[in-house]
Amino acid sequence: MTVKTLTPPLSKSDAQRALVLSDATALPLELPPGEVLPRDVEVLRAGLASLRAPESEIDCRDGGAPFRFLLAQAAVLPSRVVRFTGTARLGARPHGPLLDALRASLGPHGLALEDGRPWPLTLTSPAHPERATSFAVTGAESSQFASALLLAAARLVVKDGCPREVRIDGPLASEGYLALTRRWLAAFGFTVEVFDGLTRLTRWERPARTPRIPGDWSSLTILLPLVWKTGARLRGVALGTGHPDEAVVDHLASVGLTLVGDRVTGTVRGGLSVDVSTCPDATPALVALACALPGESRFLRAGVLRHKESDRLAALADLVRAVGGEAWIDADTLLVRPPASAGDFRFDARDDHRLAMAAATVAALLGVKVHLSGRDCVEKSFPGFWRELEGVGLSVEAR
Repeated sequence: MTVKTLTPPLSKSDAQRALVLSDATALPLELPPGEVLPRDVEVLRAGLASLRAPESEIDCRDGGAPFRFLLAQAAVLPSRVVRFTGTARLGARPHGPLLDALRASLGPHGLALEDGRPWPLTLTSPAHPERATSFAVTGAESSQFASALLLAAARLVVKDGCPREVRIDGPLASEGYLALTRRWLAAFGFTVEVFDGLTRLTRWERPARTPRIPGDWSSLTILLPLVWKTGARLRGVALGTGHPDEAVVDHLASVGLTLVGDRVTGTVRGGLSVDVSTCPDATPALVALACALPGESRFLRAGVLRHKESDRLAALADLVRAVGGEAWIDADTLLVRPPASAGDFRFDARDDHRLAMAAATVAALLGVKVHLSGRDCVEKSFPGFWRELEGVGLSVEAR
């Protein structure tokens, strides 16, 4: 009998950082031949190509990281005029701290930002952006602001060999993603020094080789409950990557499920208790799993979910209720009680890729059907998601 497998896509988070650094250092980066890339990766790659021209227009669609990374890159490329556009939801997400940081560091040297509130946002970069030697930003809303500035600082270090530093003022959300940025900087030959709230890039040396981009742990968080449910095997899973969402392995273990090689085994017991701020992208999968656990689950410090492709905090509560469970939001805590009995349900994915995958996972875990609106949004991070589900005998109705 043929063993069914589930395979994650290329890591969107890793690929975006690697693409920016490949462009800044002119070092080659190997992408899997023939693989359909996550939409955010394609948007970023196209945007980097556009930035080679003195004037360009870049549609970032709904990509938070592509917009923030490309904005910072454009700011440190000399004499560029770039007109950014995107979806209404992307425009409503928090970007102010990054704009303020760029104005503070590069404004005195000639940077101009014309905010269309939200679109278009027109950036005119200085003739000599290398005059900026340091950046400072707040990170309570997103670590992507600091990552964007570090990647911009890296381009300046390559250009003139002088050290650059990025200071983070106050608390930092999703710190693991900033650590991921630092690891990619080191992999591309940068000497990275980390102090309390400060990251300094002291020099750049061409590395002997650049690493390959791994499979996506954010997508694996969705696949792990499905592997447990179907008895399928995982392909392309690697431990010790340093990706923040790898923490899902410990969360599964806390309720009795163990990742052993390419299988998930065990008997579930009790509910989850998760600090969402450390692994926000894994939260939809964990909420889906909570609907199949024998007890109440708690998702703490969940306020960060309000600023994603949708208000995921409210949407995940709606998903739990749609399938027959109970959900409460108490300040920044989400409480989930699984359904006593579940039936087929309808759900609007709100054009949010992780919500669409979470709805499919809930349906699979509980053995019901979901009539899902907006299933194509999974292309943002996991273009082959529906094909993977069909390969293990799962399907989702769309409307």
